Amino acid sequence: MNFLNICEDPGVLSVILLLKNFIDIICMIVPVILIVMTAIEVARIVLNPDAKVVKSAMSRTIQKIIASVAIFFLPLLVNVLLGLLNETKYSNTSCWTNSTNEVIAQYREAQRIQEEAEKAKIADEKQKVETEQKIVEATREAARKDNEKKAAEAAKNASQGSTSVASALGARVVQIAQREYDSIDHSRPLGRPNKYTSAFWPDEWCAMFVWWVSNEAGVYPSRVSLKSAGVCEYRHYFESGSNGVRFEMSEARGGHYIPKMGDYILFIWQGSGDTCGSHIGIVKGVSGDRVMIIDGNNGDTIRDYSRYLNDVNILGYGVWE
Repeated sequence: MNFLNICEDPGVLSVILLLKNFIDIICMIVPVILIVMTAIEVARIVLNPDAKVVKSAMSRTIQKIIASVAIFFLPLLVNVLLGLLNETKYSNTSCWTNSTNEVIAQYREAQRIQEEAEKAKIADEKQKVETEQKIVEATREAARKDNEKKAAEAAKNASQGSTSVASALGARVVQIAQREYDSIDHSRPLGRPNKYTSAFWPDEWCAMFVWWVSNEAGVYPSRVSLKSAGVCEYRHYFESGSNGVRFEMSEARGGHYIPKMGDYILFIWQGSGDTCGSHIGIVKGVSGDRVMIIDGNNGDTIRDYSRYLNDVNILGYGVWE
């Protein structure tokens, strides 16, 4: 057994030092008491030199002398024994020898330095988290403004006939999804059922959220109804190529498609054993090497976040043309 950490604890060593001091005091007082008692026995012999009395008193006197010597040298014997043990494989039995004022002071200082280092590490990690959060928020805000600009341009161009209907409707989907995200209290879960779920399908409401937003925009459900579909059904529908739709694999799975505003994004969580699809959301757009996403049923709420385009959890994209 390894007691090294215990034997470096200033609190434990202080208790052992107190015990050692107590034993030292006992080992000094008891021999003195025994010597006094021995003197009394000698006095009895002198005062009553009867053979039986002398024999009994001498026996007790010898016992007291032996006990006095043994008790007096007990701390020394303990230290010698521990010294021998420290030269063997039991070298970690050092609590007794470490329990001195000097060693305890050294360990207290080491403990103080370690605690300060841990506090500095925690503060540094907290600073890193805060910095990363600020970067995420800044990226999100930049993407939000960029998407709002693109949505406005798409709507304007659609009204002038200079862009595709799918592009304008995709922008509309993102606007509604963003509105829903901005409208909820993110400090608590939405719970189930909620406005995006149905009484018959309260669990995988990520897909229900996608359908609800799209339905509000008057877009995809007008072409195909996936109201009661799960993530796999959405994938199979896009892979079918019906009504001009298609499924594009993600970069992590060998695809080269760059998602655009209004696409559906499908995930497969690594290690889950799922081979079809685990989660679905709406693409807000792309910012650098990250895809911006709004989805439901993410922590039982709506989330606005981003992932790297080559994220291994991204399966692919449902594209409307």
